Amino acid sequence: MPTSKRRAISDWTALAIVAGAVAFLIPFYYFDRMDLARPSLFSATAIGCAVATRWKVRKSAWFLAAIAMVIALHVFAIVRVQWDEEWVSIYVLGTFALIDYGLILAFVKLIEVICRSSGEAESHTGDSVK
Repeated sequence: MPTSKRRAISDWTALAIVAGAVAFLIPFYYFDRMDLARPSLFSATAIGCAVATRWKVRKSAWFLAAIAMVIALHVFAIVRVQWDEEWVSIYVLGTFALIDYGLILAFVKLIEVICRSSGEAESHTGDSVK
């Protein structure tokens, strides 16, 4: 019977995640904007998961620029959208976060394809000149 190796998170990792979430939420409490706390936390989680998924290309300038654009769009959306507790339940936000995660990955992949193809075109033109 084949056994699969599962990685379990340690107690320290779970404690660090909880402490990070609390530290993330403190400014919202301080500025009395707890209505923005849950959407911000879900957005930060989606962005963090997307960055973790594409971690191998983190040193590329195009990746950092793409993530900066994603963060700017999320901040704009969180500030501008009316986040009523009536229509924005945890299930709606969870669904939005999953869709958002997929869209972030698609956007990063698109930027990667554009930047890699333009980089290859420049390297081919540079070789032909030499």
